[in-house]
Amino acid sequence: MSVSMDCFVKKDGKYLILQRGPNKRILPNVCLAPGGHIEKSEGLFEATHREILEETGLTIKNLKIKASGMAYLKDLDEEFYLHIIVADFDGGELSIEANSDSKLLWLTPDEISKLPTLKSELRELLSHIFGETDNVLSYKAIYENGNNLLSFEIEK
Repeated sequence: MSVSMDCFVKKDGKYLILQRGPNKRILPNVCLAPGGHIEKSEGLFEATHREILEETGLTIKNLKIKASGMAYLKDLDEEFYLHIIVADFDGGELSIEANSDSKLLWLTPDEISKLPTLKSELRELLSHIFGETDNVLSYKAIYENGNNLLSFEIEK
């Protein structure tokens, strides 16, 4: 099991979205929030600050956990425990690695909801992610293959 996070960085009413490149092994061409894996002996917010800086060149503040869940990718037989975080832009210049085939986009919540390649589990959680509640949701998602969601459940 891999532990990771997606972080929606907010700036001027828009959120940063990463469109993964077509050559990615996991979820190619899928749109999601920037993030990545939590390394050994690393805290969740520490990892989030590091990953956002590495992937985007930005610093963030006011981190809030919006959801935590499990996603199982049947076709790859891989399981991820994922934290979904919202944070405010703090500083820096937006950049992406020169050799990356991914793209970074600033979009409104409405524009994000209309993305045809939005990561399926995020589509199920958008109203909560962008909502005003401080409740943290727990969920589980099972993917048949790629971004094809087989089942999704918010745990009670």
